[in-house]
Amino acid sequence: MTTKTAESDLLRLFGMRNLMLEADLVALEKMGIDIGHTETLKRDELVDTDLFEADILHAAKQMANFYVLYYSLENTIRRLISGRLHEKHGMNWWELRVPIGVKTSVADKQKKEKDTPMSIRSEDPLTYTNFGELIDIINSNWTDFSDTLRSQKAAQQILSQFNLVRNVIAHSVELNNDEILRFQLLVKDWFRISG
Repeated sequence: MTTKTAESDLLRLFGMRNLMLEADLVALEKMGIDIGHTETLKRDELVDTDLFEADILHAAKQMANFYVLYYSLENTIRRLISGRLHEKHGMNWWELRVPIGVKTSVADKQKKEKDTPMSIRSEDPLTYTNFGELIDIINSNWTDFSDTLRSQKAAQQILSQFNLVRNVIAHSVELNNDEILRFQLLVKDWFRISG
């Protein structure tokens, strides 16, 4: 592993740990423990939040912390994949190293997106992948990740579990206490096997 890659990995780990700490501080405040933590990001409201029922809005604000962590983790894994495969196989790594099933799925998603009035999310095909497809890419290139990820089986298990949690978060359902704990442990597990 190059020094630049190692430094980049350490920086990502630092960022993810800070996000987890932020979520823990917010959770403590919601339990009524005054720790003097103040919100560091100030945002203008997109719409009048008085339009929503208070309990739904409260739950959404709680779930926002998990979305931030999930988003960060998924994109950290994508960056690991693109960085490593670019380093090992050059600029054409997508064409050379990604399983045909993943490429076909991504091409279908890109075509469907082009047929809508929505903005194109990215020219990078990796942004169209889901956790299952990320698992496929890592598995089919395991030798390129074996010095970074401790175990192929552990990586598969963690990413498969993330995919299940992702479904709850993406479909606007509250995580129960067990799932919150599971999510937090999965994040820690990922950094344990990747660091």
